[in-house]
Amino acid sequence: MSTIDIIAVMLIFAATGIAGLMVTKVINLPYSLVLVLLGFLLSLTIGIFGWDSGIRAGNFQELMLFVLLPVLIFEAAFVLDSKLLFKFLPNVLTLATLGLLLSTALTAVLLFYGINHAGFPFIAALITGAVVSATDPVAVVAQLKALKAPPELNVLIEGESLFNDATAIALFTILVSIGTGAAEPDLLSGIFRFLTIFFGGILVGALMGYLFAFSLKLFHVNVPALVLVSLVLAYGSFYIGEHIFHVSGIVAVLFSALVFKKFSHQALKPLAHEIHSVWESIGFIANVFVFVLLGLVVSLDMFTERWLAILLAVAAATVARFVAVYTSTTLNSFTLGQSIDPRYPPIMIWGGLRGAVTIALVLSLPTELPYWWTIQSIGFGVVLFTLMVQATTNPLLMKKLKI
Repeated sequence: MSTIDIIAVMLIFAATGIAGLMVTKVINLPYSLVLVLLGFLLSLTIGIFGWDSGIRAGNFQELMLFVLLPVLIFEAAFVLDSKLLFKFLPNVLTLATLGLLLSTALTAVLLFYGINHAGFPFIAALITGAVVSATDPVAVVAQLKALKAPPELNVLIEGESLFNDATAIALFTILVSIGTGAAEPDLLSGIFRFLTIFFGGILVGALMGYLFAFSLKLFHVNVPALVLVSLVLAYGSFYIGEHIFHVSGIVAVLFSALVFKKFSHQALKPLAHEIHSVWESIGFIANVFVFVLLGLVVSLDMFTERWLAILLAVAAATVARFVAVYTSTTLNSFTLGQSIDPRYPPIMIWGGLRGAVTIALVLSLPTELPYWWTIQSIGFGVVLFTLMVQATTNPLLMKKLKI
């Protein structure tokens, strides 16, 4: 695509975001869902008017993971209440590790026996479980802000969604390697690889966050300078983590934001409101592009050909999420972690929306896997279910629970 074509596509996406704002004023639907629907309608115009969005299966994952997600994750972590996050960190980590692994395994078992087809082996069920078990910060953050959720609930859901993406991506990478025959199904090597990816991301992010916080002492700090520094930190930590050290870029971005915020507290304090407003605006624009993109890549064929597998996956993922959340919260009440309001787990279950990360993972599936189309269809189906059903009814559940 030429530069002019890229600019035209960006303007079309931005105009779709404005149209979504108008729709939500008339119809009481979540903004993210409206954007997906408008994105799908936009995709229909490709054939009618012959315009080309330039979005392909080969570049969608890179666009989502390397362009949009770093700013969304940095923004979510940057504005998250750090004191509350560290207070509930054992709860968050339990949900994002043990909870996600349990959810993946249970979803896989239910799907494997539910589909019961020779063309869908157990490794395919495990890959699917990893894909649909990751709650997505892009989808979750927007709804929590709209619902004005209590700070503790916000930290539990948003913190988990930020951390469990790293778990899901690492697990997905290992399982796909096994599925393609590039790696043997060795439990010990898989655990070692996961720990390397996860804790390597923490190390890269923490180091970069500290270095960028220290750099603020070397020049006059104002809002434009902070925006420049934080943007370079968001993209730089992701790039260095993923491309140079081959660890989790998502974890690197997350910890770079947390450490930068902690060690630059004095410099940020007088400008906190302004810099948060700027990042909220950047996050909002990226959010628009994410959900319009999701709508663009939806295909009706996957729902007509794989509707039964999608229904089974929705049921399996919901049951697995229920078991994972209550197991994790119960375990925390007896070990490390904070006691939480008993009204929160139902919201954590039903508010565990899926979005950009799930879509990016299923679009990165190697086509040599004979079951890739089934997993991709399931991924799209679960994402749309969480946006169309869970996101629209979550406010009613919060009202019912008097939150």
